[in-house]
Amino acid sequence: MTDLELSRRERKKDETRQRIFREAIRLFRERGFEATTVDEITERADVARGTFFNYFPRKEAVLAFLSEQRLVEAEADAGQIFAAQRPAREKLLAIYAGAASAYEEEKELSQFVLPELLRRAFTPVEEIGPRWDSIIAQVFEQGQKSGELRADADPHRAVALMTSTYYALLFMWVHCPDQANFDLQTELRTRFELLFEGLGSGGLRS
Repeated sequence: MTDLELSRRERKKDETRQRIFREAIRLFRERGFEATTVDEITERADVARGTFFNYFPRKEAVLAFLSEQRLVEAEADAGQIFAAQRPAREKLLAIYAGAASAYEEEKELSQFVLPELLRRAFTPVEEIGPRWDSIIAQVFEQGQKSGELRADADPHRAVALMTSTYYALLFMWVHCPDQANFDLQTELRTRFELLFEGLGSGGLRS
């Protein structure tokens, strides 16, 4: 197979995946996630049932694709993020805040997205978690070099600390509405400010 044929094949596969994803999300919004069946998705996307499972091993995996799309966007913007003339702490917050905005846009679906995303993020065969961590760790190391963040802090442990704080907040916001009577972005910034008090010399600066 030539490089051109391979490129066309990959492009067609991506178009099929995107079509299944778009139609599935439309159905989830119209009928609700639990009421929507795989057969309804395949009919709307005009693909065979087997084709659906070639791209998404389970219905929940369609929702995890929302976060994968955010990862692709973050990777595409990574160079711009690294080069931006702003405090590393603000860059770190912006990465997490941008990811959180996806859940704000799809809050009704978030209760299904989060468990699937975490399952995939911490499964050894998946690359989602390490890819996110790589971007965040590089920004953290920028902050160490500039003197904003503690030079003696292990970047990987710092990333794990920030990410666990992020997911704990998301779970509370999505699954404990009686306790989560707060604005997600404001609370995220407040919690990260406390983290940065320990990781650097002072909190976030406006």
